[in-house]
Amino acid sequence: MKQLYLLFSFLLILSAGMAQSKVSYAYDNAGNRISRKVVNLYSNPSHVKKDADSAPAVTDQLGERKITVYPNPTQGALAVEITGGDTKDEIRFLVFSSQGVQLQNIKAAVSITPINMSSYSAGWYILRVQAGEKVKEFKIVKQ
Repeated sequence: MKQLYLLFSFLLILSAGMAQSKVSYAYDNAGNRISRKVVNLYSNPSHVKKDADSAPAVTDQLGERKITVYPNPTQGALAVEITGGDTKDEIRFLVFSSQGVQLQNIKAAVSITPINMSSYSAGWYILRVQAGEKVKEFKIVKQ
């Protein structure tokens, strides 16, 4: 009986997680499926601020450092420029999907660090910049 209850609970949790996404397919003229895309139905969480205007660059402060992310929105190549601040802290860039899955973990280069997002589908992603104990997050739109 306990195993049946655990199985039922697992299926309930699994179905609740699946209800948040939809699978979309694309077909060619002959009727062959050419792509499969998972569309997140709840892709705008409240903890990510919406950008009123989509400027090509986003600038923010992380302690004494100035961080510039461009272009945003991007079609594949993203650049992160960091100026100022203490150079002894290691700076890392983490890219997360809209579902919270970590996709990349990159150590910052000297001044401008390129981040390749060309293999990701269109949607929004989170770029987390970590410098020691300080953290700043950016919403990145991939077209």
